[in-house]
Amino acid sequence: MSHKFDVKRAEILDSQDRKQFLNPDNILDRIGLNRKMVLADLGCGTGFFTIPASLRIKKVYALDVQQEMLDILQDKIKKQKIANIETILSEESSIPLPDGSVDVLLMANVFHELEDRSAILEEGKRILSSRGKLAIVDWKKIEMDFGPPVEERLAEEEIIPICKNSGFEFVERSDAGPYNYLLVFNRIRHFADEKLF
Repeated sequence: MSHKFDVKRAEILDSQDRKQFLNPDNILDRIGLNRKMVLADLGCGTGFFTIPASLRIKKVYALDVQQEMLDILQDKIKKQKIANIETILSEESSIPLPDGSVDVLLMANVFHELEDRSAILEEGKRILSSRGKLAIVDWKKIEMDFGPPVEERLAEEEIIPICKNSGFEFVERSDAGPYNYLLVFNRIRHFADEKLF
């Protein structure tokens, strides 16, 4: 059974310390967002990436399996009067969004928690537009005093083939701070995805 973040410790997700070692603005800049895009933040938690993304793009779907996390995010959305974020209670292996409805699927510190990675990647392919991107931020597989246990972490070399086998093309890897990495993939386009007229 994989480790899930405890909602009782949610304040840690928004701490200034976290922003020092995992800067959401820098990471979102590297993904290459623009004002016309729609992003799904899967495992959004309290909105660490959701809120900064909302300032850069057309719409953010903020999805989480824990209603308590979404409640915290919803309070922030109301206080900050943000109109382009929609919170959605999700399930472990399905994403309740229409086919081809998003340009970027972001999973930040979530991939190592997934029970059925193949199922969620299939769902990711389904909801992504034909030119969509998958962005995975996760913990480096190193011993640390915080974060998930090292035995539950996945190295980049483990994630890349899982995503490739699910129909994603690896684009780039970069550091997302001293403790995390960023992997970017393109959804592999098929002839059926192309509009003929």
